[in-house]
Amino acid sequence: MKKGKTIKGLVAAATIVALSGAGWWLMSGSVDESEQVATFVVQRGPLEINVLQGGEIRALQNTAVKSEIEIPTKILSLIPEGYLITEEDVKEGKVLIELDNTDLKTRIQNHEIEFQTTVSAYIDADENREIQRSENQSFVRDTKQTAIFALMDFEKYLGRDVTAAILSTAGLPKDVNAFEKYADVLETQANTPVATDTTKAKTDDKAKPAATKKAALTTPSERIDFTPFLEQKAASDGEAQQKRRQLEDELLLRRSELAVAKQKAEASKRLADKKYIAQAQLENDQVTLEKVALAVKTAETQLALFKKYEFSKMCSTLVAGYQEALNKLQRMIRANRSRMAQAETRFSTAKRRYEMELTQREALEHQLKACVIKAAQPGLVAYGDLNAGSNYNYNYPIEEGASVRLRQTMLTIPDMSQMGVKVNVHESQIKKVRIGQPVKVRVDAEPGKELDGRVAELAILPDSTSSRYTPNLKVYPCTIHINGYHPWMKPGMNAKVDIIVDQLADVLYVPVQSVEVEKDQHFCYINNSGTLERRAINTGLFNDEFIEVRDGLKGGEAVALTLPKKSEIEAINGGGRPAPAGEAPAPAKPKPAKDKDIAAAKP
Repeated sequence: MKKGKTIKGLVAAATIVALSGAGWWLMSGSVDESEQVATFVVQRGPLEINVLQGGEIRALQNTAVKSEIEIPTKILSLIPEGYLITEEDVKEGKVLIELDNTDLKTRIQNHEIEFQTTVSAYIDADENREIQRSENQSFVRDTKQTAIFALMDFEKYLGRDVTAAILSTAGLPKDVNAFEKYADVLETQANTPVATDTTKAKTDDKAKPAATKKAALTTPSERIDFTPFLEQKAASDGEAQQKRRQLEDELLLRRSELAVAKQKAEASKRLADKKYIAQAQLENDQVTLEKVALAVKTAETQLALFKKYEFSKMCSTLVAGYQEALNKLQRMIRANRSRMAQAETRFSTAKRRYEMELTQREALEHQLKACVIKAAQPGLVAYGDLNAGSNYNYNYPIEEGASVRLRQTMLTIPDMSQMGVKVNVHESQIKKVRIGQPVKVRVDAEPGKELDGRVAELAILPDSTSSRYTPNLKVYPCTIHINGYHPWMKPGMNAKVDIIVDQLADVLYVPVQSVEVEKDQHFCYINNSGTLERRAINTGLFNDEFIEVRDGLKGGEAVALTLPKKSEIEAINGGGRPAPAGEAPAPAKPKPAKDKDIAAAKP
């Protein structure tokens, strides 16, 4: 009992002595406080300028299995994630995903009815087009025959030579050969496609061939006098010449009979005066003379009427009939062209509708087959889109019973032989990064291992998704290609990339936190015999840790790692401003500065 009290007394005495010593040390203040400021000795040597970024390991080449169904479809069965597809699975056609095809089968059945209707309309339009083409040929053939018959009637009445002369005067085809050429020109014009472009139509009008101009009929503006053609002597005669000669012969006969009757009447009168014949015989001969005289007048009148009226009327009628036949041929060819164009339009429309329905039918059948997705290549199965963000895969999960939409990525099979890192470079660093720069890659899953790579892709525009919730944040997606094949590397691993921008061979450098920036000038605090000297420096390139000092420091000098506050500087330097270089500053007791007081250095 006595021994325990002795031990407690010794411990109490030792505690009192320790507290007294600590209080004396704190109150004395005789120790140099400048020695408590953490410093860094200015170094000379090589300095690597780099950009450090964090990212995620990804395969450079992925095979995405997407939904090809136009309507949202449910997943009936799904292969487990992480399943390794083998060559044997590919040969056997292992099913990866099975989608619900109930709605697709219903759509295919409904579409089959519309498709058969479209096929029937397409065949009907094709047949009608051929029928219309045949009818047009028949119409033209009949109309041409009518015109040729009209021409033949004209030639029959007047003869070929006179007919050709009259038709040439009227501006119409003068014979059968001329008519055939005229009909060919009309058919050629009818087969010319209609120009839909106004400019082209004007050009075609200027370049219209001479044959087209010949096809236009000239309507006689003045009445043709056919009488002179009756008096023409031609090798071939027609009915008109024949009738003219009959009338002339009849007139000549009547005139001969008149001469005979006149002589007989004069003789009968002389015999009656001598009482050789009876008076009745004289009167009978005189009556006969009067009858023959009337017959002569009738024959003369008939001949005159024929020449003056009947011949001209008949010629005008035949010319009009021939011209009407030609006009009818023109109208028939144009009508045929219109009917044929309508038939072609109906056929083109039916054909286009048939092609669309056929394409839709093939698309539906393809979608029906796409409801069962089989293994096409070996690889590791991952759900969703590996290149998409976690929010996207969370909002559109891939699981049995979930609905997938068109073009949604259901599975991703990455190519593990080529891996890379996708990082986002801040806009303050983007001007340093170039395609082709070497990169050091460190993966968290393999600490201490450093891989080589290069900058392969660098976006020109900032990532819009990253600025959705932070509009002021501007980062540029960058893809790093990792050299070599690393079997342990998996997509999704975290990695840090060190993009080597430049290699400085022999420079002075200090930590970036030891540099202060004021009005675009850079300063450092040098521990000069227990006092802090604020000195202006000239800086160069920098990385995340060190900055190059081109002027203002010497190798071996100690710079403060933290920047003191102004009051602390005044306290350290005896209440005055920081002593300039070369003067002995007052004793100072700098204290560690906060991180917010450290300004970012600029190259």
